[in-house]
Amino acid sequence: MAATTTNNKKQVKSTPVIKAVLFSFPFKTKCIILCSVCFLFYFNSIFNRYAMDDSITIERNAYVQMGFSGIPKILGNDSYASYYTSMGGDPTQQLSGGRFRPLSEIIFAIEQQFFGDSEILPYFRHFVNIVAYMACILSIFYFLDKFLFKKVPWGGDMAFFATFLFAIHPIHTEVVANIKSLDEIMSIIFIMLTFICGIKYIQDKNTKHLAFAMTSYLLALLSKEYAVTLLFFIPFLFYLLIDKKPISAIMATMPYVGVFIVYLILRGNAVGFHKPPPSVDLLSNPYLYATHIEKIATEWFVMGKYIKLLFIPYPLSADYSYYQITYHKFSDITVALSMLIYVAILVWGIKLFLQKHILSFAVFFFLLNIFMISNFVLDIGATMGERLVFHSSLGLAIILSYYLFKWISKKSTNLTLQNKRNVVIGVASVLGVVCFGETVVRNAQWKTDTTLFIHDVHVVPNSCLANSNASWDYLGLSESKDNTIPQAQALLDSSKKYAVRALKLNPKYEAAYLNLGGVYFHQGLLDSAKYCWDMVNLLHPNHPSIKAKYALLSHYYFVNGMDFGKNGKLQEGVNYMRKALFADSANSDIWYNIGGAYFTLQKYDSARYAWLKALQYKPDNVNAQRGLQALSVQTKQTGENK
Repeated sequence: MAATTTNNKKQVKSTPVIKAVLFSFPFKTKCIILCSVCFLFYFNSIFNRYAMDDSITIERNAYVQMGFSGIPKILGNDSYASYYTSMGGDPTQQLSGGRFRPLSEIIFAIEQQFFGDSEILPYFRHFVNIVAYMACILSIFYFLDKFLFKKVPWGGDMAFFATFLFAIHPIHTEVVANIKSLDEIMSIIFIMLTFICGIKYIQDKNTKHLAFAMTSYLLALLSKEYAVTLLFFIPFLFYLLIDKKPISAIMATMPYVGVFIVYLILRGNAVGFHKPPPSVDLLSNPYLYATHIEKIATEWFVMGKYIKLLFIPYPLSADYSYYQITYHKFSDITVALSMLIYVAILVWGIKLFLQKHILSFAVFFFLLNIFMISNFVLDIGATMGERLVFHSSLGLAIILSYYLFKWISKKSTNLTLQNKRNVVIGVASVLGVVCFGETVVRNAQWKTDTTLFIHDVHVVPNSCLANSNASWDYLGLSESKDNTIPQAQALLDSSKKYAVRALKLNPKYEAAYLNLGGVYFHQGLLDSAKYCWDMVNLLHPNHPSIKAKYALLSHYYFVNGMDFGKNGKLQEGVNYMRKALFADSANSDIWYNIGGAYFTLQKYDSARYAWLKALQYKPDNVNAQRGLQALSVQTKQTGENK
């Protein structure tokens, strides 16, 4: 019996694995199909301009605007250092650990060097994002087809379908349509290249592959911090796909540990390793008013919301900041359900790992990447964001593809090969049409800040940021010269509505006060505008816009004062001119006109004081000199009459 069993085992072992194939066309053809899908889905984003964080990362990034000469600055500073400085803030006192993602900024700087301020630059950058997305899709497909699914029945089809699912997922619109999110795309590209070259080196011991793998890993880290997870995934894959012993797999990871140390040195030089004090800004600290328990419970709720969006990516929004997601408690059923789901996924992943099942990679790729943006360990400065699950969605796509083909294989006795092919084509077609419709529409919504936030404020009506940005956009639209007076007033009313709503949600939101002040200014309510801008100055004394706002307000106070004077309302004119002094107390012309009004009102002492102030700030003010001469004559005549 023992001999028979041994012979049977040998027979089974020597029998080649029959690989079932639904789609037998060449690898290159599949690559062309995937690239075509990417281009078809995101073609209309080429016609977009800058939106959302593009302003901070590109337009208002002084280092990017410097072109080649700005690259050393990019490598030596926080990614948002230029923006924080322009806003009068301290880059070292921002998010825990800072943001060090120089690779995409270097690309932006290179583009800036060659194109300057050309009108075509935004379109070119969107085109670059699409090309990068294609490269991302191809790198994923190559890794899945040549490595992860290589020894699995239906493996080639699984790899192709999983990559297709990832490529068409509508939640990726924020990554592709928002130029700033090139960092997300490049992160996955270099993560996949690290996997590919790292495994090739273990297989053939070609040092060229090791050099490529180490370089790719450094570039992945310089793209975004997610690549730190590769210190887990690299030995994981060596153990899973190449049958290395655990200790051997860990030892083979040592070169990558060295790369990580180099990265830490670069990062430490740029942003340091300090932990700044907790922010008092609700936009960067959305849990400011939450208890510690509420914070953790809400973070679990958000983790559940990510899963919902991955399966039902509608409606989509560019923002989920305070107070769109309310604070939750552990007694909330949604929080408990979210925790239960993630515990089940973790247990499932561990079970798969112990079985050396390839799906264990997909499960942990999903879990570790979503854990990175959970706020549990590191403060990411936001409640959640659709771009943040870009990496995790790959794990989901792999899992769904695997189980679709597993189901098909179980139906082998009931379905012919052609029927199985029809099932896959049918699923792909339905998903493709639905996702295409949503993606193309969403791309158009990302055209500009205005189109984005005027749409999204209806999706996230309780978001401070969305309401404030909608207010800003309506304010900008109201300033168009093509508007009739009723149209301009209607747009100002909309701007006011959203600014007031933002302030109800957050009474200390200076951006909303800035917008509301602009509305009042355009409506001629100068005192109300000054109150709002005074609040901005109180909440953010170094706000870069406030000086210009005050100068504009001062000018119109002065203009109104002159108009009152011309209409014979001299005292009202003086009152407005005195208000004009709040922003420019050293303005000689204002003091001169105040003196003139007082002279006409026969308040000669006040006139003298005003003209002397005019000469104090501008000694060669001829009009003030003449005014004092006239005052001297008037005083002399008055004395003689007495």
